[in-house]
Amino acid sequence: MMKRYYFLMALGAMLWFSSCGRHTVSSWQFDADSARVLIEQAIADSLIPGAVLCVVDEGEIVYLEAYGHRAIVPEYETMTTNTIFDLASVSKPTGAGTAALLLVKEGRLSVDDLVCKYIPNYHSDVTVRHLMTHYSGLPAYLGAAGLEKRFLEAQGDRLEVEGDETMRRDFTIDAIAQCHRPTAVDEVYRYSCLNFISLQRVVETIVGTDVNTYLRKQLYVPQGWTDMGWLPDMANVERIAPTEWNENAQLRGEVHDPLARVMMCGISGNAGVFATAEEIGKWAIWYMGQPQELRESACNAGLWTEEVPLAADTLQTTVESRHTGYTGTNVVLWPEYNRAVVLLAHRVHPHDKGSMYQLRSAIKELVKP
Repeated sequence: MMKRYYFLMALGAMLWFSSCGRHTVSSWQFDADSARVLIEQAIADSLIPGAVLCVVDEGEIVYLEAYGHRAIVPEYETMTTNTIFDLASVSKPTGAGTAALLLVKEGRLSVDDLVCKYIPNYHSDVTVRHLMTHYSGLPAYLGAAGLEKRFLEAQGDRLEVEGDETMRRDFTIDAIAQCHRPTAVDEVYRYSCLNFISLQRVVETIVGTDVNTYLRKQLYVPQGWTDMGWLPDMANVERIAPTEWNENAQLRGEVHDPLARVMMCGISGNAGVFATAEEIGKWAIWYMGQPQELRESACNAGLWTEEVPLAADTLQTTVESRHTGYTGTNVVLWPEYNRAVVLLAHRVHPHDKGSMYQLRSAIKELVKP
């Protein structure tokens, strides 16, 4: 009788403890019908030609769906879930930011390192943390056309086609290292693509190769994310969502961002990663599976983080991590709840005039814990 009593007590304790954690099997159900209405309305309003939506809950992809068209010029193509997107600035956390996190994990990088330790002629008071949190004081951007003009003038007759890409990248890094900073470090938050181009060079100095080669070898390919990376395989061009398509630019498989395309030649810390929505969903699962201490010590891989209320009628909050991309990409994570949403669209196709703000916000509300 006593043995049965203790058994029941132990069983009750196990059930109680298992119900207390946030990471038990979720009873939450994603409202797919509402998501479809929102996305199809955005397509009908010509805000986007199409999109792929991926929802993660409790470490699993629970929803993956394609809507609309992958291309509408020069001819219509139906969107598919394996469409490869130009991630634009979502490249920052999934690319250079992730590489920095791996190096922090390995003890090869500290976010409190001075950047000039890795880029000798760099601004002497800027740390890796300043880059990843956008408090470096750097300007937001450098115009690609003006920078290319200066580059070509500086090279004169010495320009060699074979070394052009390396020379362009080095010239860009030098320009950033010597540029005027509108504000001092820690003075103002200014979101800057230059921060993550600089972070890219820090990573590459440590690993001894370009960030694309490093991440594809260390993470992307071993995880099975074979489409993910810079400079996508053009053998898969039919699966790549085109971006702008006009007389000046017919971009399909080339990064949309001018600085990344013209001066960084496709491999750039600020933009240029291509991936499917499913791969970014799996990246989110991988990222949320990293210890919280590591994520925080690596500046959350460059994700924007903030405290947000869980519901209007409660004082409880949770930390939301997110990032958007100019082309129409978006990822939002709630690591505490092991939940994430990935919405990849190409609002700039065929012309740069669509908007994702309302759609992003509405989809996020459907997923937020």
